[in-house]
Formats: sequence, structure tokens, C-alpha cells
Amino acid sequence: MRMSGGRFRPCWALALAIGLAPTLTAADNPPPTVSATTPATSDPLAGRQAAIAAALAAGMSAPPAAPGTDAAPDLIPPLPPAPHTFETAPGQFEISSFDLAAAGSGLTVAEEVWQSLERPLDLPPHGFPMPITVRLLPSTQWTATMPFQAAAELGGRVSVRVRWSPDPVGTAALRHALVQALLMRVAIAWHGLGPALRVPFWLEQGCLAWSLTHTHPALLDEWQQDSARTAPPTLEQVLGLKREAPAPRPEELGTLWLLAHLQAESGPERRWPALLRAMLGGEDPLTAVGRIYGGYFNNDPSRELWWQVGWHAQRRLSASAVSSAADSRVWVAGRARWVARRGEADLLLSLDEVFAARQQPWIAAELQQRIGQLKGELGSNSLHPFYRNAAVSLGRAYEAARMGNPGVFAIAEADAERDYADGLELENAADAALDQLEETGSQTSEVRSQKSEVRGQKSDGEVTSPAASP
Repeated sequence: MRMSGGRFRPCWALALAIGLAPTLTAADNPPPTVSATTPATSDPLAGRQAAIAAALAAGMSAPPAAPGTDAAPDLIPPLPPAPHTFETAPGQFEISSFDLAAAGSGLTVAEEVWQSLERPLDLPPHGFPMPITVRLLPSTQWTATMPFQAAAELGGRVSVRVRWSPDPVGTAALRHALVQALLMRVAIAWHGLGPALRVPFWLEQGCLAWSLTHTHPALLDEWQQDSARTAPPTLEQVLGLKREAPAPRPEELGTLWLLAHLQAESGPERRWPALLRAMLGGEDPLTAVGRIYGGYFNNDPSRELWWQVGWHAQRRLSASAVSSAADSRVWVAGRARWVARRGEADLLLSLDEVFAARQQPWIAAELQQRIGQLKGELGSNSLHPFYRNAAVSLGRAYEAARMGNPGVFAIAEADAERDYADGLELENAADAALDQLEETGSQTSEVRSQKSEVRGQKSDGEVTSPAASP
């Protein structure tokens, strides 16, 4: 919680703070009036309070205690306000900011980045040993020319400082910083902290585009339309992107389609994880692609053909592919998960607690953002049908919270919980049915195989048996 500072409390509260009168209340002992003519009193506690009040009024420290009495502790300035810190999950991202609304918005972006890149980067399911620490600073406190700074430290810790502003520019800078930091952390996990460590710029741009288009499906439509009007750049142009200048639009589009194409062509040999490890270890990307994916081509022209076929195949993929039931369940649950900070511990807020705190700036901003996310996902038709009702009901609950309507909120909250439970029941039932079908199919195939074997033996017997010969 934010600590108040900058103002002195009334003298009775000051006495409580320094331990002089642990049982006093404002009603029992109202603040004394401070003046130069405050009369002495036989009550030593009241005398001490008057002395402290007079000293504060005069801008001096309290006078020393008389011999034989306990000296009051020295007065010190109030502590500075503590930053608000949230964690997406253990070992993932830790977001800190003195602005509560900024910390809440940062947490949402961090969750999106981790969830969207969990599969492409083969992220550990339980996070890293230490989270990536992210500190959001307001523009007034930012002196660097770049919008963010990421650094790797001894022990594998990665820390990021980001210039934050509550607008699309600030959100874009934060997403870019999180992607770069995540790639650095993956590289350290595989290769340790050393001079050969590299994060290729094309890979960083591709992961950034992947995170954006998978979080906001409408952007994928835009990228596909741009790609239909653009000639694909060469593979060498995409892999050779440098940080010194912004990527041209064709190469920027190419980073997304190349990232998708390399995953699609990975095969059972797991070529993509091998390539990712090689590039983050310092190997030249073009050389690594030729070494690991060389089975698809045998010279430069065939390599280029392989890449251009991949460009067009990926840009034509439907943007409205339906997510699996499990992915949709995790996504809806993430939109219903609220994390706050109390003291030194994170705590999960119930939806009722969110409604009660709806007027807090960060809650209000987060409600608006989550409503937009739910509308976008429902509009793209990418949610699995099992969990569409839960998303609709959750959106109604958030709209009611934003409008401050407790009756509608209570109904929508109950609907969301029931719809989510129904979706989970359907998912489990479907999984059980598929498992049974698979088991039955396996048994049927085994029976058929055995029957075929028996028939084959009979056939062989008819041909070779002396009794069957004329």
C-alpha cells in the first residue's frame, strides 16, 4: 500500500507513533493547541507532548529529557512511498511502479507476452528460478534516449527499466522491452551469461509481431492484407536485419511469417528448438538455418523457393482459427484473475472485491482494458465454443462493475462461474470420449490386424498344405 508522507500527524498521533502512549485515541486526548504560553502541567505525558509540539512549531528538535527519565527517540523523516509490485506468476515477470494504475496495466501486458510466446520459445512451465524484474518509470523521471533498457546480471537475473506512459506508445515500448528481456532470459538459461550471447534482431521483431497479432487478432488481418500487396524479401534480408535502423515494412512482415514457417517446418526432429538454441548461442542465423533445415533445400535458389512458399502459406492462414478448449479455458481464467498487493504479499482478488474497489484508478483502467480484450476475442471467433458463454458473462460482469450496478453484477458473476464450470465439464467429457474412441480404435485395429494375420495363415495353409493339393 502507498504510505502517506510529507505532513506531520497531530501530536496525539505522533505520540502513538513513537510509543509514548500506546492506548491514546483522538477522542481521549485531542491535539493540544501549540502556543508560546502553553502552561506547565503536572502530567509528565502531557508535558512531553507539549514540549514536542512546541519544538515542531519552532522548527527544532525536541528538548533533551530531564535526568533520570527515558529519552525520546530522534525524529526522522517519513519513509518514501513504496512501489507497487505484482508478479504474473512465480518465475515469470515482476512489475514494479510507484503508480498503481501503471503497475496494473503492466501486469496485463506481461501476462499477454508470456502466454503468447510460451510455445514458440518453449518457456519453462513453472517459470525461471528468478523472475524478470521490470520497473516502470514516468516520463518525467526518464533521462535516457531509448524508451527502455534491459540488462543481464550475474546469477542469470534480467532486469528492465521502461519509460511508461498510459497510452499506446507506452504500451508498445513495454511490450518490446518484455519480449527482448524474455529472449535474453531464455538465452541465459541455455548458454549462461557469456560474450557469445546474442538476441538476433529479426527474432526479436518476429516475437514482438507474434505477441501483438496473437493478442489482437485484428492486427493479424492487417498484416495479412499488407503481405498480399508486398513482394516477399529474401531470406537473407530478413535474417540479416540490424538494430541500427527501423526494419523496412517487407522485412518486418517477413519476421512474423518466417517465425511461423520455421515452427511449421520443425517436424519430429524439433528443428525449430534446435535453431532457436543455436541462434541465441551466437551462431549466424543464415548459417544455422542452412545447417538445421538443409534437408528442405540443396542450394541457394531452392532455399529461396522454400522460404517464399512459406511466406505465402503463412500469410494465407485463416486469422479466425479456433483455439483449443484448453487454451480458451486458460485465456478466460486469465481475464478473471486479479492480483493485488497487500504489504509484502501478493493476493488474489475475488470479483466481489474487484467490484468493491472499482473506483480505484488502476481497477477502473483494468476493467476497461479487459472489457476490450473480451470483446476482441469474441469478435474474432477464436474462442472455443465451450468457453464462449463464460467470456460473455464475464464481460457483462465487468460492464456492470464499471457502471456501478450491483444487481446486474451479481447476476453476471453467477452466470460467469456457472458457464465456466459448464465449459470445464464439456471439455472433460469430450476428452474422455476422445480417449475412449482412441482406445476403441486401437483395439479394433489390433483385432483387425490379428484377423488379417489369421486369414493370411489360412491362405498360406491352403496353398502349401498337401491335403489341399489335387
